[in-house]
Amino acid sequence: MPTMSAAQQPAATVHVQAMTETEGGSLIPYTGADAASTREAIVNARVELARQRASISRAQEQARADLARKRGELDRQRREMEAQFEKERAELEAQMRPLQEQLAKMTEVMWSVDLYLGRDESLQLIRDGKPAPADTPITVRQKILVMAEESLVLMGAGQTGMDADGIPEFISWLCADDANLSRVLPEEKGVVVLVPTRVKSRSGNAFEDAARDEANSESFWLLRNGEKLYLLTVDPKLRLIDRILPNRTEFVDVFDQKLFGMKVGEPVRPGSEEWFKLEKVADARRRHYMRVMLVLKGITERTPVWHPLPEGGVDFMSVRDQDRGKIQLIQDGDQSLQLGEASETFSQWQRRLNALLRPGLRVIGDWHSEGFRDEYVRGESYRRGYHPRLYPDRIDTRPATGVPHLIEGRKDGGFVIRFERTDSVYKRNVPVPDRPGYHYVGEMPVAPKQRASCVVMASDDWVLPFDLITVPELEWFLASREERSKHFLSMVPVIRAALEAKRAEADAEREFRVLLEALLVTEGAEASDAPALVDELVHWWKVAHTWSKPLNGSGSHEKKAADQILAEYRSRRAAAGDAAEDLIVAAGQTVPGVIAVARDRQGRWFAYAPSPGAHEPGVFLDVTRIRRNGSLGDTKRWQILATRTAAALHVAWQAEEWATWTHGQVRKQRLSEPERATLVAQAREQAAAAGTAICVIEFWDPKNPVERRMRAYYWVGDDPENAIVVPDESSFGWRWALTNPAIKALSWRVDAGGESPQLVATSNTGDYSFAKYADGIPWWPDDATRYSEVRPRLVWLDEPFHELVQAYRSRCAAAAKAEREERRAAETAAYRYVRPIETAIYEAQVAAVRERFEEDYGRDADDLWDAHLKSITTTTPIHSRDLWALIASAQRRGEPVVGRTLDELADAAYEAGNTAPGEWHHSRHNRVDTAGFGHLVVAEPAD
Repeated sequence: MPTMSAAQQPAATVHVQAMTETEGGSLIPYTGADAASTREAIVNARVELARQRASISRAQEQARADLARKRGELDRQRREMEAQFEKERAELEAQMRPLQEQLAKMTEVMWSVDLYLGRDESLQLIRDGKPAPADTPITVRQKILVMAEESLVLMGAGQTGMDADGIPEFISWLCADDANLSRVLPEEKGVVVLVPTRVKSRSGNAFEDAARDEANSESFWLLRNGEKLYLLTVDPKLRLIDRILPNRTEFVDVFDQKLFGMKVGEPVRPGSEEWFKLEKVADARRRHYMRVMLVLKGITERTPVWHPLPEGGVDFMSVRDQDRGKIQLIQDGDQSLQLGEASETFSQWQRRLNALLRPGLRVIGDWHSEGFRDEYVRGESYRRGYHPRLYPDRIDTRPATGVPHLIEGRKDGGFVIRFERTDSVYKRNVPVPDRPGYHYVGEMPVAPKQRASCVVMASDDWVLPFDLITVPELEWFLASREERSKHFLSMVPVIRAALEAKRAEADAEREFRVLLEALLVTEGAEASDAPALVDELVHWWKVAHTWSKPLNGSGSHEKKAADQILAEYRSRRAAAGDAAEDLIVAAGQTVPGVIAVARDRQGRWFAYAPSPGAHEPGVFLDVTRIRRNGSLGDTKRWQILATRTAAALHVAWQAEEWATWTHGQVRKQRLSEPERATLVAQAREQAAAAGTAICVIEFWDPKNPVERRMRAYYWVGDDPENAIVVPDESSFGWRWALTNPAIKALSWRVDAGGESPQLVATSNTGDYSFAKYADGIPWWPDDATRYSEVRPRLVWLDEPFHELVQAYRSRCAAAAKAEREERRAAETAAYRYVRPIETAIYEAQVAAVRERFEEDYGRDADDLWDAHLKSITTTTPIHSRDLWALIASAQRRGEPVVGRTLDELADAAYEAGNTAPGEWHHSRHNRVDTAGFGHLVVAEPAD
């Protein structure tokens, strides 16, 4: 940094140096007049330096302003240049747009020609043989099929079938049996397009998933000519999604605004801008389908795939060849070619049948599925993982997949199956083989003596009710193209295993079934109908009885089953020819709320109606006997039908509600309304002994059905109309209950072990606040949103008294609101004085700074004062909340504040315990520190 010479330095500075430095450089201590003159010289030098610094600062500010002005000018010029460039670019684009459109059309035409010529095309002969005759029409199938769905190959445990890597296996499956080929492409000459799979990859690697999904969406054209089969791939840019032929109304539907998320029902107005845009979309679709035909035209004219051809050849671009029958277009994109249309999807069918599970039935499932694996709870550093569905919960063994398992009991709202363990357990004192009297030291692995168990829930989507499903249903789902969800594909191995087990069981029962067929023929059944009739009756018998098992082995078991099956057949035949059935059904339909009219195994007719007033819907039924003359008999109320009883009914008429009714509920886990009324009366009686009963609520979780609890809330103390109002906006909440427990609770669990349910008292612990939910109530309203967690429900309420309680709560809330507003007004009144005090403190701080400034720079340096003041940072020595508290505390005590000093207010507040009418966290043991400003006097604010 350059230095100034003595001649260049200010005179005052030179004078100071001359007065304070000797030739040796040591300082000379001046006193008296010399000291005063020295100080004056130093002050003058400081003022001069400050003025120079201020001048430099002004120059810097001017330079910054000039720089900002120049930058603004440059920005303006840049914007003008950008605008000019944008204008010229737009003009150039306008000139280039026709050329670009023409180039795009030429590129599209060239691409279409390349498709016709077979560029980037691969054609593979996958099966050779005799071609079809020349006059055989070439069939083009509209719908794009999926290899994984058609073949159902590579269906490992928990998998969803093949993908692009499994195309060789698909070709092997296709060529292995003509039935497989007929399923995909039954016509002698034709083409169908397939993609490997539509199931998205889930490897966990986003890049790998994207690559796999791209490969799985590639289209493969299967071409057939008699026994010859070809597999064709074309340019991947020709994307085929659902179909290769347009729907009948596809080009018209483009102009329906419903398809574009706009107004519903109003087509686009012809000639509008939107019309021309959509016209381009429709035209692009037409060209897309024309390119598909160009590919087929090229195959016909360039290759011998469909040779021999009829006289004159075949032109896929010619409507005349379609009219002449040379080309056949099959619009199968919107319909199934299988057995028919199902009334429910596979998932709906599975859920409906799983809801009918009960002990004694068998299930078959995939215990390696993703859903069952997700139930596993992973371990931590000091704890092993476990599976909550298994017992023991840390075993590695799982139930055998694809094998029927018997439901042996109930647990945790589900059903228990048991299976053999393949692991080992460790025990002490294990005998040494071939060494009598000797035992191993320590623990040794041995085979378990007890079976393991697994809990199956009706909601599990990896199990099927083996005894409730039929072979035709399973075959239908395997054959249907309409049911190809990802969940269904993952269940294909289980469906196949169930089919195999069903057929194996039927083979084991073959002798018995042949005997049944003969017996049914002797009973009058047609011989041709006997096999199907036997299947139906055997299925009925296994479901109708408690324990399902094959009909083979025991002679007495088979004889009893045969007698019951024949009796059921006679009953059905008699009912079918019963002229009184219409009369009985009509009589049953007169029962209020009836949802089904059915005949039981003994030939008796009943009408089933939901029990009125049931707290739990879908459980209890009122069963009314119907006599053969159409008159109604006695009604048994609050009945629960066993699953096997419901399955054995011959339902002559039913409402939709009957199909979704929950049969087979455990009676001791459910409460009828008379039972609930008895328990409520007991709860009210006990609550009334301690106070005034308000309400009774009930807790019950279907996932833990053995535990049911009740709680009664009661009022203690004065009547709500005369009770002391406690200001609190959260009245009856848990905090309020700790300080002013006007409402208390009694809790019980419901013991259903005896002849009738009883209340058993439990400890009153936990959150028993009355105002647990909105509107200050402890129950979840029936009309509110239902959530996954179980919330308490109201079973009894004293409405008049509850209105008094709610009115008291409203008064408490109103008092709290008034108190809050009063406190807010007091705060506002006190804060009127805070701002003037803070201003006075600031002015005192500025005065002190000014005094120090004059000492340093003299009284003639006013031009430096503003810059100096900006460089000084002032702090707030007394927090504004402390100032407010001093004033508010005095006001609450009724003392004046105007004319008093801050020290006087601080002393008075300390003597009063440092309390204020609001939130203030100052310690009551310490006086407020006024930081040297205690002399300031509080003045009346000017407002």
